[in-house]
Amino acid sequence: MVGPTGSGKSTLGLLLARLWEPPVGTVFIDGRDVTEIPLASLRVGLGYVPQEGFLFSRSIAENITLGRDDVVAARVRAAADVAGVADEVERFPAGFDAVVGERGLTLSGGQRQRVTLARALAGAAPILVLDDAFASVDAAKEEEISTNLRRVVSGRTVLLITHRLRAACTADRIVVLDAGRVVETGGHEELLRRGGLYARLWRIQQLEEEIARA
Repeated sequence: MVGPTGSGKSTLGLLLARLWEPPVGTVFIDGRDVTEIPLASLRVGLGYVPQEGFLFSRSIAENITLGRDDVVAARVRAAADVAGVADEVERFPAGFDAVVGERGLTLSGGQRQRVTLARALAGAAPILVLDDAFASVDAAKEEEISTNLRRVVSGRTVLLITHRLRAACTADRIVVLDAGRVVETGGHEELLRRGGLYARLWRIQQLEEEIARA
């Protein structure tokens, strides 16, 4: 899910997770209105990673397990590895037992975001909603995480909400929003050939990358 700032990408993720309550008959999962799905069932079946990852003043392991008894240590480590943060955590003196400060402020923004991603992955939900989950990492780390995700999410649905079009290139389907409406949908190469909004956004980001390298 891509589009200009303010196009409604994050709003869709919030409505899907019912963090904002959608109007009846507007948001569906497998043809079922999300307002008819009990919240407990919806939250078990959907892993949501917001732009700003929230952590509790507990250990990193506890922030990933989030009180779920079935999320054992090996699963915590595996999820953190996919999220590209395991090696950094294990360099802390206390490793995964390290207690983060209030709201996770003892970690960098990128580390907080990746621990939040690990939390969603550890739950093994069939649907993952990632709202700019790579916004605080560099291009190399983003590529590492994207590769890891493609390896482990086979058979699951991933809704990647992003302003970085490189992250969307390998998606099975790209949906382009503008002013709250779907204006294009298709694969990366197909959308480039059409020469619409996606192609314009792609050219802008390519130019920005060239300027940054200069």
